[in-house]
Amino acid sequence: MKLNKILILIWILIFIGCSKEPKKENFLARVNDSYLTREEFASLVDTTNLSPIRRQEIIKDWIYREVLYQKAKSEKIVDQENFKNVLKTSTKELAAAMLLDDFLSSEEIKFSDSDLLEYYQKNKNYFQLNADSYLINKVTFRFEDNAIKFRSLAVESDWTKAANFLSNDSSLILNMNSELIQENYLYPMQLMKIARDLYPQEISIVIAESGGYYSVVQLLGKYDKGTVPGFEIMKHLVEKRFLAEKQKQLVDDYLKELYSNNDIEIKK
Repeated sequence: MKLNKILILIWILIFIGCSKEPKKENFLARVNDSYLTREEFASLVDTTNLSPIRRQEIIKDWIYREVLYQKAKSEKIVDQENFKNVLKTSTKELAAAMLLDDFLSSEEIKFSDSDLLEYYQKNKNYFQLNADSYLINKVTFRFEDNAIKFRSLAVESDWTKAANFLSNDSSLILNMNSELIQENYLYPMQLMKIARDLYPQEISIVIAESGGYYSVVQLLGKYDKGTVPGFEIMKHLVEKRFLAEKQKQLVDDYLKELYSNNDIEIKK
């Protein structure tokens, strides 16, 4: 079950299950008689490292979905037979997805670094870069003065020491370590231009981003399109793909077991 499909199904149930008696003193947004409480918001997204910009985007998305749902309800869309059929199917698919999620959570996949290295060596074509890419460190602050202070510390000592020193800074909203990013995903445009001109280990100037945030970047390495970066650089992607394949095999075996344990008839 693809994650985006699961999320769509979850949103469908959220539409139907909007509380009419919320804790009104503890809400983040309201559309007429429907409220987005802090508890509901926390169930929608991991708030651990959620940036203020992303937080506002999620709230705005909830508002748009809610006004659309309320309009659809007033237009009697939810009373149509087609809607009920789709909801019935979606409910079954969501239940199945949650069952599989519980199943996978209960199945421990044991592996070692040597297993990942062997998988990487056998499947290097999977990890060939589709675009020029940059291995970077990046920090983002709410305030320019904090970004300037971080850069000065990083230049005078080193990036890791500066990051550790300011790890508890309340204005620090992003601390990215050794991330491989394709050139077309570098944002803002100024960052792309700067990354092209940096030398390995060089630290950028303070970069002003949209929303009034300020970032500093360190280039660790450049990789051309079509190349395959080393195992250590790709390790997190190798692990992700390795686990995905193992989980798929577990699900396939589980489905075969369920198939054999049920009374199934297919008519020609």
